[in-house]
Amino acid sequence: ISPLTTRGQELAENMKKVQILGGGVASPWDAWLTLRGLRTLQVRVERQCKTALQLTEYLDANKERMMITAIHYPGLVSHPQHDLATKQMIGGYGGVFSFEFGDEIMATAFAAALQTIHRATSLGGVESLIEHRASIEPPDRTTSPPGLLRVSIGLEDIDDLIYDFETAATAAHTVLNRRG
Repeated sequence: ISPLTTRGQELAENMKKVQILGGGVASPWDAWLTLRGLRTLQVRVERQCKTALQLTEYLDANKERMMITAIHYPGLVSHPQHDLATKQMIGGYGGVFSFEFGDEIMATAFAAALQTIHRATSLGGVESLIEHRASIEPPDRTTSPPGLLRVSIGLEDIDDLIYDFETAATAAHTVLNRRG
């Protein structure tokens, strides 16, 4: 259909809207990578949800010892929106959660001491990541509590993540106790 015809002009206009709203056409390589990722998406999300629940349950059971003041994850029975999440989130509660320490120093010391989980701002990858939200927000718009850490769970074994959390908590407590 020629862009010189009325129908061609209508199609060209619609195609331009699609490109603006949805982006250009993916290259064959990008399309293949997307298809390859979609084939394993369900099993990856199931694993991330399962691991996030296990890790938050572990943290919840050990929060006093680890000096955690709050855990934000709808999969925890203690979460105020747990019943609603159970009705709406069929198949898991997500692979992202956040938790809080009493202050920014403990939160950043903990995040810095992690070895398996890396500090980065991203979600949904195959590696677990952590970020200190307040330190990446503009100074005039800080909305996150200073002790809040956000975690995006990857595909690591739960025992490796628990070990990493335990080791980081011990290291952070040791450093802060020496500071006095």
